[in-house]
Amino acid sequence: MNPPDLRVLIVSTNPLARGGLAAMLEDMARIKTVGSGIVAEAASLAGQLQPDVVLLDAGEGELEDLDSIARLASAQPGLPIVALASDQGALAQALAFGASALLPAAIDPETLAAALVASARGLAAIPRQELAALLPQEERIDPAVKAPTESLTHRELEVLQLMARGLTNRQIAKRLQISEHTVKFHAGAVLGKLNARSRAEAVARAIGLGWILWTCSGLTPNPPQNTNWRPFRLCEGIVRGWYSSGGQTLILATGFL
Repeated sequence: MNPPDLRVLIVSTNPLARGGLAAMLEDMARIKTVGSGIVAEAASLAGQLQPDVVLLDAGEGELEDLDSIARLASAQPGLPIVALASDQGALAQALAFGASALLPAAIDPETLAAALVASARGLAAIPRQELAALLPQEERIDPAVKAPTESLTHRELEVLQLMARGLTNRQIAKRLQISEHTVKFHAGAVLGKLNARSRAEAVARAIGLGWILWTCSGLTPNPPQNTNWRPFRLCEGIVRGWYSSGGQTLILATGFL
């Protein structure tokens, strides 16, 4: 049985922008526009139409533009909001106001679709190049670090997370209820895939890739079934991941702020 279409409400003060976004969403599989309107009526429309996520045009990304996010989030608590803006300089402010994402106005359709799905599932979608500004200095992502060609398995990611916390093989084995030999096998696979010579280097590379963020917290949603979507279990039982398309990479996180 196929899952229901993702229901999206489009909000913009510009009728041309509303029409353009609706046309873009029309070509997206399993995404349906349920309505559109101006900012002043967004909360009322959301209450009536019960969308899964709101796609909000935040104009230039100025503070007054982002205020519409805060007003909508306050009127409809918990409603996922993906905002688009010409200027990404206010990303932290947009997330603090209640947005799940602040993406470039010229975002490609595939990445926008991924962000909408992520938002509806409780994830924040953050452009990788913008993430550094949101993190403490010791957790900054190194843009020079390239993701490995081979993804880590679910178990390897669990082992990596516990390695990052400084647990020994015996402690990891006890925590995961597997043998120490199995832990060594997974740890070796992690080092190999990350091209690391030591556990410390593997953890450093994982942090550089944005795979480990100690600031995150929250509950785990089920990741969507997408070949470009790579989920990772990080921190305490949290699934994060990243999505790449057309040169744009989104970092996906639960409870980011």
